[in-house]
Amino acid sequence: ERTSRAIDEMKEITGDKGYFVGMAVQTKSLAEQLAQEMRLIMTLAVVFIFLILCVTTTSWFEPVLFLTVMGAAIVLNKGTNIFLGTVSFLTDNVVAVLQLAVSMDYSIFLLHAYTRYKESGQEQITALTNAINEALNSILASSLTTIVGFLVLTVMEFSIGFDLGLSLAKGVVFSLLTVLLLMPALILRMSPLIERFAHRPFLPDFDGFARKIFKARYAVLAAAVIAFVPMYTAQGMNSYLYGNSAVGAAEGTRVYEDEQKINAVFGRSNMMMAIVPVGSNVTEAEMTDQIQALPYIKSVQSLAGELPEGVPESFLPESVTELLHKNGYSRILLYTRTKDESEAAYQAADEIREIVRKYYPEDSYLIGGTPSTQDIQTVITKDYSFVNLLSNLGVFLVVLFTYRSLAIPVVVMIPIEVAICINMAVPYLAGEKVVFMGYVIVSCIQLGATVDYSILTTSNYIEARKTKGKEEAAIQAMTRSIPAILTSGSILTIVGYVLHFVSTISAIGDLGHLIGRGAFISLILVISLLPAFLVLIDPLLTKNEITRFREWRQRRRDGFHRKRAKIRRKQP
Repeated sequence: ERTSRAIDEMKEITGDKGYFVGMAVQTKSLAEQLAQEMRLIMTLAVVFIFLILCVTTTSWFEPVLFLTVMGAAIVLNKGTNIFLGTVSFLTDNVVAVLQLAVSMDYSIFLLHAYTRYKESGQEQITALTNAINEALNSILASSLTTIVGFLVLTVMEFSIGFDLGLSLAKGVVFSLLTVLLLMPALILRMSPLIERFAHRPFLPDFDGFARKIFKARYAVLAAAVIAFVPMYTAQGMNSYLYGNSAVGAAEGTRVYEDEQKINAVFGRSNMMMAIVPVGSNVTEAEMTDQIQALPYIKSVQSLAGELPEGVPESFLPESVTELLHKNGYSRILLYTRTKDESEAAYQAADEIREIVRKYYPEDSYLIGGTPSTQDIQTVITKDYSFVNLLSNLGVFLVVLFTYRSLAIPVVVMIPIEVAICINMAVPYLAGEKVVFMGYVIVSCIQLGATVDYSILTTSNYIEARKTKGKEEAAIQAMTRSIPAILTSGSILTIVGYVLHFVSTISAIGDLGHLIGRGAFISLILVISLLPAFLVLIDPLLTKNEITRFREWRQRRRDGFHRKRAKIRRKQP
């Protein structure tokens, strides 16, 4: 607060003639700009979601029902953040819109099931009871996979992962609870309004579309297999941005504009700071001179370097010396001609650090934007491998225990993993850099949120196989699932692209682009690729492995008992 007030006071003094850069300015500017933009983004997201729901539902009032349920979940989530103590401004601003986008499908699954039972002539209570029973597995599996996808962010060493992951996971829990506990009551209460404002379905019957897609299943499967290897390779060749400047001073921010104007007048200047123990002024001056001789160094400021030869430090007033010497440490300000985040900056930081440690092997430090970015790069890169492994394992286990089958987790994850590879390969193919933290977050969101589409389709397939052959079951599963998948996928896609097009902060816009494009690719692959896998491994889906194992074990026991009985009969 004091820092923020100080910046405001300085800006008040300089007016339009002053330009400010630095970490404190970046943080303050980003928080203010993001808070202002998120209000518009949330408003537009709600409007677009309302329009999508109007098209994909059969009553003008059903969108009100959906948004009421999700609104209650969002309020509960934001309200309970007080128990976390503090949350980052980034988490506080983006969680609500992401919660709305990733949790809407639970209520869609339930209402679509309820509508089917109502149309079959069942009474409200009976239809709602049957709908809950039918949708419960899909809703629980979908929500738990999303929760797991977010919770794995909390194990990151990078602290914003814990903050963001816990808030998002908590939001999904509240969304699940409101759908299962609040929504059934609202459906019964609002049923007269839903029926009063009913309209004809705008979506067509997808049976014909499903049959055409199903006919092309082998072509889609072949294309996916051919594309997977190059896409997987391409996603691993992305160029990343790691530091705070990738967000706080990204293109589109006020800080970026101020920095360009300052650089135009004074040239590029990247500040680092060496902290060393106070000792001999001669040693400090020698180190300063060696650093100053480096070709990329713009200037170096240290007390030893500024003092005239032979003049002791005690001659200067304490108000001056304590700026560079305090509490047993000496502060040396270094300015390079590099960007904060570049290979040249990293090389410069490494060379400077080596010189500092040559003169002060112990208790010396190099801090600043570039050293901080190097630390973040080391931590986040290590985090990603662990987070990616945990998120995949977590989703696999949730689906495994929900359906008691080893085959189902594999089949539901394949289209989503292919979609993630394609989504993350696009920046490399387009020659764009990606903010690595956004890459990690979107990977978890895309897996946790869009695997729901696969789970729903697979559940419908298993249900249809009770009465139909595998090909007809696949077509029926697609026909039943496509409306819900289109609704949910369109919402996540639209919310992502609203972030992309509305936010003037390029890093936030890029995050939205990854979310929107990823949801769209997942939607397409679940509809086109998943049916081929369902038919191919049908024997494994129609009877789960646990049941198979129990039956096999029972047959072994029965055979053993028959064999013993036969031996006994032969005995005299």
